[in-house]
Amino acid sequence: MTDAVIMCNLRPNQLEHHAALRAAHRLGLTVLLITDQKADVAPSLLAEQIRVPTYDIAQLVAAGRELAGRHRVTGVVTWSDRDVLGTAELARALGLPGLSPDAAPAFRNKHLMRAALSAFPQYLPRFARVTTPEELDPAAEYVGTPAVLKPTGAAGSIGIHEIHRPADLRPAFDRLVAHTRPEVHPIFAASSGELILEEFLTGSEHSVEGYVHQGSVTLAGITDKTTLAPFHTETRHVFPSALPETARAAIARMTEDVVRALGLTDGVFHLECKWDGGRARLIEVAARVGGDHITSHLVPLATGRSFYENTLRVATGRAPVAADGPLLAAGVQKFLAPRAGTFRRFDGLDEATAVPGLEHLVVDAKPGATVRVPPEHYMEYALGAALVRAGTPAEVGAALDTLQSLVRPVVVP
Repeated sequence: MTDAVIMCNLRPNQLEHHAALRAAHRLGLTVLLITDQKADVAPSLLAEQIRVPTYDIAQLVAAGRELAGRHRVTGVVTWSDRDVLGTAELARALGLPGLSPDAAPAFRNKHLMRAALSAFPQYLPRFARVTTPEELDPAAEYVGTPAVLKPTGAAGSIGIHEIHRPADLRPAFDRLVAHTRPEVHPIFAASSGELILEEFLTGSEHSVEGYVHQGSVTLAGITDKTTLAPFHTETRHVFPSALPETARAAIARMTEDVVRALGLTDGVFHLECKWDGGRARLIEVAARVGGDHITSHLVPLATGRSFYENTLRVATGRAPVAADGPLLAAGVQKFLAPRAGTFRRFDGLDEATAVPGLEHLVVDAKPGATVRVPPEHYMEYALGAALVRAGTPAEVGAALDTLQSLVRPVVVP
């Protein structure tokens, strides 16, 4: 009987979730899937799957126990925020490495996260929890403007609203309270209507990708991010960062302080922060891999080392393997719908294939799909992406600029 790993759902993008399955295959691990949507995956990559509503942690754990009764399960892993709490409970139930259920809530609730980091005020923005209209004015008085109002339990940059003057607060509050309900999305079941108002952080935006094995923190690297105002949609990522060494060292110190303080002793993390030219400031940290192809493709394209393989090593009680050799650089450009409507096609794909360094063109939307844009919906208007590899971050950025100018989503009213 070979060692097996339980995966709690897969990444929504086929390119990303196949990277996870193939990483397990290369490590000789049998993959068992607990999912709320049946996965159409080749039998050579997936031995068994059980379909349950995975937001129901009791059912997820019961399914995991069932699989452990038939297989030699050596690890459990999640690839997204939605299953962080459930995977922590399952790892404990099976006696396997993983995030402690006691530590897990702080990784899924931005207010709990900041409260748990009270010993490190230098990394935190001013913040206040908001659940009622009556709490808006005191919160605004403490935090000041400009500020950001967002859900405490969201993921993927969902629901970020900039607040530039007091009059912006109530409309943003009403819209977010209506959106952050479990009947809109089950991810809000534990934080319905709970928002956080926090200081607007200036500077460049970055993420940090890494692993923790038996309390030892290893950074895979820092990613440079580009976001689109006013809803802070992430549109571009370049790995590794072009920041100077002093900035990278300061971000690394903050990352180790934060990850240790939050109690992650075994697992992976994706930390988001800003660098204002003199100090690192925390946006949030997640106990899962980075999305948008950062850890599935950009890290391995640049380093030659699979982040997903290391994720599975840590999940099964083994230390991650460091990258060797000189770094290249890799990046992703997302293609956003210019308006709400019906997606028809991408123009410019033929020209895009000739761009030097292009590794992948990803089409996420099907012709005829309905497209909604923020603030009506935050996840539907990313229609595709391009992935590039080159020798330096600057070369990657130039290639992504070219691709952004060539590839044009056609969306009709």
